[in-house]
Amino acid sequence: MPATTQPIRWTEQVSAPASLAERVEFMLWVPPDASITWEHEVVPDANADLLLELSDERCRAVLYGPLTRTIHVPTRAHHGYLVVHFHPGAMPRLVDASPSELVNEAVELRTLGGVSLDAMGERLLAAGSLERMSEVLVPLLERVSYPPGDSFDRALRRMAVRSEPLRPGALADELHLSTRTLQRAFKERVGFSPRMYTRIARLQEALCVLRASPGCSLSEVAHRIGYADHAHMTREFRELTGRTPSHFRPPARAVPTRVASVQARGASPS
Repeated sequence: MPATTQPIRWTEQVSAPASLAERVEFMLWVPPDASITWEHEVVPDANADLLLELSDERCRAVLYGPLTRTIHVPTRAHHGYLVVHFHPGAMPRLVDASPSELVNEAVELRTLGGVSLDAMGERLLAAGSLERMSEVLVPLLERVSYPPGDSFDRALRRMAVRSEPLRPGALADELHLSTRTLQRAFKERVGFSPRMYTRIARLQEALCVLRASPGCSLSEVAHRIGYADHAHMTREFRELTGRTPSHFRPPARAVPTRVASVQARGASPS
């Protein structure tokens, strides 16, 4: 789940339909009457995202690559934001660029699945709910090609059943691959090394625990996620986000805020 320093409020979220379940983690909709003009802090994430910004004037679509550093992204009040959050390594071939070329980058699209954005934007706004929007968007996403399964997928499955992260060399040995082959598979699918992927995945897991269990001490969080200790977790947070873990804890008595928290990165709305 993408993480910002603001809570997600007044949004709709649905899991991917069966036809895209292996590619898409979820879809998120922030309606125009819930969004605000705000600059969101978005932390490193290995997932790619498709963001559609909807207004009466136009539909803007941007494909965002994986992040290895924190960035700040603005949103506008009274604009709707539809987000398709892809699984790691499942970035669709919507542009002529590889994942490694899109790390910390964004590319604005002109069409989606052969359909002009203006025509699609009108249909999406008319749909109203996220469930009906997905009926418009999913057939277009099904037309797009996705990377075929390879050593990267095998590595992710292996990593998912391990309680502790493996060094790239040890992971390659378990998969009967050379370290170079494993490195190349990660570079081609997520744009960076297995080690960086592991660091980012663990950071995202820690962020989930910090938000879901605000009463949990930082030492407990570090132990649960697999950091060597509290100091190690703090050092990783500082290196990857520029912040300490405490910065991402929800306020004890948070006042609900009208916030559109989206996995949007790179370019500012024009």
